[in-house]
Amino acid sequence: MAKISCPHCGAPVESNRSMCPNCHADIRKKSSLTPYLIVAGISGVIILIVAVILLLPAPKPAAQPLPQVTAPPAAPAPVKAASPSCTIAINGRKNTPTTIQLQVMTSTCSASEITELSVSVNGEKKGTLASGPGSSGTFTGASGTSNVIVTGKFSNGAESVVYQNAAL
Repeated sequence: MAKISCPHCGAPVESNRSMCPNCHADIRKKSSLTPYLIVAGISGVIILIVAVILLLPAPKPAAQPLPQVTAPPAAPAPVKAASPSCTIAINGRKNTPTTIQLQVMTSTCSASEITELSVSVNGEKKGTLASGPGSSGTFTGASGTSNVIVTGKFSNGAESVVYQNAAL
């Protein structure tokens, strides 16, 4: 094998060895590119950091309030009139399989307080009933059971159910 001399102590060393057996110094040839590789590595890291910063989403500016559309104030909702404190008692019975008789038994309402007693049978308006005690009316229904509702309409605009029978 070829021999080379140690650059540190000058002792002869075989060419395949990496360390001098005499002074134990490293005798491998240093690459002349090492400083360039270090500079290139540092430059690559800096370029990578700059790219990451540039690619991050920019903070959004504060949201600007949208212009408000103004409209004139809406009219207040109508106030539903309260039902009067008077009461009406109605009695209902079937005369035949298809006829229903309704009779006003008593009423604490004055003639001016109540304007109408509307009669509905199975959701269909069938007519009206007079509001005075003793007043009666006959209405047609189903041959089986009928749902009867009498709604009172009052002079102050209020409406309320004064009689309901779902099995008449």
